Amino acid sequence: MSGPGVASSLNVKVNAEVKVNAEVAFAFHVTNNATKRLEINFPSGQTHEIKVLDSMGREVWRWSDGRMFTQSLQNRVLEANETLTYEAKWKPASMHGTFVAVASLMSENHPLEQRIEFDVP
Repeated sequence: MSGPGVASSLNVKVNAEVKVNAEVAFAFHVTNNATKRLEINFPSGQTHEIKVLDSMGREVWRWSDGRMFTQSLQNRVLEANETLTYEAKWKPASMHGTFVAVASLMSENHPLEQRIEFDVP
């Protein structure tokens, strides 16, 4: 999904070599495709969110659970063609099946969201 000059993508990598300890790695990329600097404004210390939904659309994991964020406004300047990458890992324990990862940029002026379906064997 993209806005004026801003594009995003979401990569998901499932490492299921050992089924008991499967791990899912997420990489959410936000790129300034414009030819000039871009300022991204955030209403708090939380810049992004990544969550996982099961096949019924129920949330089974959220990156921000248990984390605390400042309540102050913050800005981030992205130079032309610069990319921010936010990474997270989820250990689904005994969960298997098809899931949807939803990554969001929590920006006030450039909100973005990416969704991708993936399987945990």
